[in-house]
Amino acid sequence: MTTPDAITSRPTSSRTRILLAARTEFAERGFDGVPLQAIAARAGVRQPTLLYHFESKELLYRAVIESVVDEWAAETERAISTGLLGFAQVAALIDAAFRLFERNGDFVRILRREAIEGGGRMQAQMAEFVRPFLEDAVRFLRREMRAGRLRRHDPVELMQVCYGTVLTYFSDARFRANLVDEDPLAAAALRRHRRALLKLLGAALEPAGAEVRGSAR
Repeated sequence: MTTPDAITSRPTSSRTRILLAARTEFAERGFDGVPLQAIAARAGVRQPTLLYHFESKELLYRAVIESVVDEWAAETERAISTGLLGFAQVAALIDAAFRLFERNGDFVRILRREAIEGGGRMQAQMAEFVRPFLEDAVRFLRREMRAGRLRRHDPVELMQVCYGTVLTYFSDARFRANLVDEDPLAAAALRRHRRALLKLLGAALEPAGAEVRGSAR
């Protein structure tokens, strides 16, 4: 029996190319609009090779989401395991979100497509992979609020506002580019937006008399 393409010699390389191609195709055309043939062609493999690694489009889609969600979870875990307290920890979580979405523009577009089209494919995966880390962040916020290092707010709503704000900045970047005289994803623009967001959050969260962060970097 002939092994498709170079499966036996370079399985990791083929799988990685397929995942990257699928991310781009799903971001550009949505789940329903992408045939497996298009993903295989973009990856530079034959369809039997794709099906060797991923038995269906649904499993490939899940693998695409899981690869980025794993990165998201790792970023969040690093941010909440630093031992920082108060608003410094909040800033670390915001920084983690900025890093993730800056590196994964295709994933941002997939998220938005899921939210708009309502295909129901991502909701269970997001809950399965991300929710434990978001719950860790919420527990941290509750602890810091009880300790008086942060002003009291609803921590669940706070996390949604923070991540929603960062996600929207990246998902609307193309539109924003038509409103401002610079690339919203340029390093200087990202730094400025991050500083502005941290300044607003600091004013809302830091106890009276504390220094409002956001001027650094």
